[in-house]
Amino acid sequence: MARRAAAKPRRPRLQDETADRTLRRLLAAQLAIVRTREPTARRGSVEALHDVRVALRRMRSLTTTFAKLEPKFLADLDDRLSRTCDRMGDARDLDVWIELFRDLAASGGAAELSGRDQRRILAAWRRRRTQLAAEALACGPFRRTKKMLREFLRGRPPRRADPPPAPAACAARRILKMRELVAKRYARVGNFSKGPAHDLRRAGRRLRYLSEFFAADLGRECVRAGRWITKAQAALGKVHDCDNALELSRELPAGRAGTAVRRHLRKRRAAQLRKFKAAWRRYADRRLQKAWQTRLEAWAGK
Repeated sequence: MARRAAAKPRRPRLQDETADRTLRRLLAAQLAIVRTREPTARRGSVEALHDVRVALRRMRSLTTTFAKLEPKFLADLDDRLSRTCDRMGDARDLDVWIELFRDLAASGGAAELSGRDQRRILAAWRRRRTQLAAEALACGPFRRTKKMLREFLRGRPPRRADPPPAPAACAARRILKMRELVAKRYARVGNFSKGPAHDLRRAGRRLRYLSEFFAADLGRECVRAGRWITKAQAALGKVHDCDNALELSRELPAGRAGTAVRRHLRKRRAAQLRKFKAAWRRYADRRLQKAWQTRLEAWAGK
């Protein structure tokens, strides 16, 4: 007889856990991603550094969702996570430069440089980017963040005089706040210029992470809304990358090649903005939003 496939471990449900246990489980999962991807990120992997940054941002979403459980610890953790993410952003900016140079070369704008010189430039930038990533991963806030998390996860949840709120209630209340913030920032986005689009992107990113953590436990409306905000936020993130590249392109030499690069970036930005708008229409569907709000308010106890 064929051997039966091993059953996958069942994911804990929010209804079966205390808020303390949920917080520790989710923080531990993100810390495991950091530990796994950090060595590769130190060696210069763009994808690994991205994974580390996303894990840190997901932790930040947890610090705000469960802030009332451990106010001082989670506030300190959020501050160090924020500073670490800022440091890693320097390496990310250089990734944009590298991509911009490739576009310039592909359009013929680096014709005065030999192929060997182009390779040397890219190699130098990659080394610098690897150095920046390594410095961010070795910085004090990042080291202290990992130490704080290890000590926190080894400890036991405190004994509480009053029972903590249910994790589903914590999640639903935070999602309601982020949902409202996303709506406000969308109302101010106007023609999607860089600043307002970036503000909307940041709010959408927070809602996306909350959906990744909690939607499966909060109902199908939460899953559907989470899927569409994820697609919308991903497209808006690429719009933001194009905006950064266009800003950096101002320092390129004037001429046909520079014009071609900027034209290419504007075309790519427009394509991603269309993808965002298509996903947003599905996310903003009135029936979905009404059902989602009703579901969240029920979980939140409103």
